Amino acid sequence: MISFLRGSVFAVGGSYVDVDVQGVGYRVHMTQTALSQLKAGQAVFLYTHQSVREDGVYLYGFPSEADRLWFELLIGVSGIGPKGALQILSGTSGEALAEAVYAEDVVALCQLPGVGKKTAQRLIVELRDKLAASRQPSWIRSGGAGTTGRAPVGTVQNDVIEALVALGYNERQASEEVRVVLSESPSLGVEDALRLCLQRLSR
Repeated sequence: MISFLRGSVFAVGGSYVDVDVQGVGYRVHMTQTALSQLKAGQAVFLYTHQSVREDGVYLYGFPSEADRLWFELLIGVSGIGPKGALQILSGTSGEALAEAVYAEDVVALCQLPGVGKKTAQRLIVELRDKLAASRQPSWIRSGGAGTTGRAPVGTVQNDVIEALVALGYNERQASEEVRVVLSESPSLGVEDALRLCLQRLSR
């Protein structure tokens, strides 16, 4: 399994970059956003996802580990393959995608490349579960912090910070946003606090 590449850009194609790693060329498929920032001769480090299929072995590359996580979450959704996942990530950031999923915003998701209403609904249902499973905060393990029993503020703060870090934000930034949100609404549960933090961060 190839988990990352460090080398230089040999050539940039319409949907891929050829990376020269000590004389060996690797073709790596990427989002249009990421490709637009690359040029021949540039030093590059990419996190990669390797896919082995009947018709060949494919590499998908990402500038950050968080981007790779989002790609892997997306290809785990029913009906979304690697090409579709790259299209979605080309049209949005992980933070905006998380906000739309948690807000169950079908309209926003339908504006993404290749996403219709049915796909948007699957994204909401399946990504909520996958995001929860990827971080396993205590409120999920204990069955939720719904209206019948909210989690303590300290637990809420820690779980929201953990979720934001898993989505690619740095811990200092996440801690500050959570502090502000909970200072304004200290009775919030984890899910509502996370949604408000994502809204603030996406501005």
